[in-house]
Amino acid sequence: MKKHLNKTALIILAFIAALVVIYFIYRDYRPEINLLLHLNSHNQVILLHLIRSHGLSTMLLLLLLVAIFNAIPGMSNSVICIFAGLCYGPWIGFLINWLGNILGNCAVMSLIREVDISKRTQKSKLLTYLLHQKHPLVGLTISYMIPIIPSALVNYAGARLKLSRAHFLTMVAVGMAPTSFIYAFGGDAIFRGDGKRIIIAVIAIVVILLGYLIVRKLMANAHPEHEAV
Repeated sequence: MKKHLNKTALIILAFIAALVVIYFIYRDYRPEINLLLHLNSHNQVILLHLIRSHGLSTMLLLLLLVAIFNAIPGMSNSVICIFAGLCYGPWIGFLINWLGNILGNCAVMSLIREVDISKRTQKSKLLTYLLHQKHPLVGLTISYMIPIIPSALVNYAGARLKLSRAHFLTMVAVGMAPTSFIYAFGGDAIFRGDGKRIIIAVIAIVVILLGYLIVRKLMANAHPEHEAV
């Protein structure tokens, strides 16, 4: 029988790596944290300047943290993505989030065939729906856009469908772009204290959540057909 990698051990290693990265990020942002603890009108100006004065090294740490949290099943990297937008603005923040999410999904896809997938996951109704769509490439791309749908499950569906690397990378790149930008846009809006932009970001997230509800509805309607398959 084929030997599988220990999924629990991989998750523990990922958590340890995340803690190490968080420590280095904390070390870089220690002056800002001290100002937050003693915040006043004068310190606020200094704080806003310091937050956006960080360079490439902190940017790479954030990108790595986004990737690690993306790769851990059940974890959300939304707070990190918002933080990236807050620190670097909507466009650089978007690149950090987007590249981090692509890297995380690529890491999962490279390991997913070597990991023993639980029977519960293999019998998931959502997985059944993902595998039996009329246009699977479009369906999986849309699934990457919806944060509530676990990206690991979408990656597993892609592995089951034996997608080529080119198709997989295209799906991930397109699918992860909207939420990567929305979180960065929202973080920048928080930094600027722009209420209108914060509302726009919230509305965009609500629209994505409604998309998830539509997927659930379609999945429920198509379930009998999938059972037959």
